[in-house]
Parts: sequence; C-alpha cells; structure tokens
Amino acid sequence: MLERVNHFFDFSSAQLRALAVLTSVALVLAGYLFVRAYTTPTPQTPSLPVFLGDEEKYVGLFVLDPNTAPIDSLELLPGIGRVLADRIVEYRNTKPFRREIDITEVKGIGPKLYERIKPYLRVRP
Repeated sequence: MLERVNHFFDFSSAQLRALAVLTSVALVLAGYLFVRAYTTPTPQTPSLPVFLGDEEKYVGLFVLDPNTAPIDSLELLPGIGRVLADRIVEYRNTKPFRREIDITEVKGIGPKLYERIKPYLRVRP
C-alpha cells in the first residue's frame, strides 16, 4: 500500500514511516475521542441520590437512604438483588424507615444480611 502512495508522491522511506506513524496516531486519537463522547455524562444524565458520609466513619464506598434511594441504587448493596430491592420499595411506601435497623423488617433481610449492608445505609430525618 505504501508503495502505491510512494508511486504518486515520491516519498522517501523515512517520510513513509513518518506518514504511517502520524496516520496511526490520528486513528487512535479519533477512536479515543469517539469513545469519550459516548461515555461522558451529559446534563440530561440523571443523578442518583447517593451521598457520602460526612460526620461519621463509613466502611462502604457510598451511603444510601433506603427511604429515597431508587431501586437500581438499592441493588448495588451487597446481597440485595432485584427482588429484595422491590420489597424494600414496597415496604417504604407503606411505612418509611426511621432507623437503619428497620430494614430488617423487610422479608428476606435478616441479621446477617443487615450486617453486610449496614455500612451503606443511613436514614436521613
């Protein structure tokens, strides 16, 4: 292929190598910009009501209020799947959580699971 380009323009071998390198860099940069354009959040991207602990020490990377967190955020808790997240939402629609321990009243969340998710929970007044 480079020989065809060289036939029309009469490049030296060093110039052909430089052209190949510049073309490769341009393709990599174009690919990076393409991927970045589709992975950068836009103003329309919904924000999740996740807050970090401010006054207390938390082991979890994020902290959720089980009264306001959306279902997909609840599914991020360790051991909580779609079914338990749905149960949490159903429970909080009838009776809001007043303390973190109240989440154990949801069917399927016992003491062991509560100990796993406790660092990620914080009920706001």
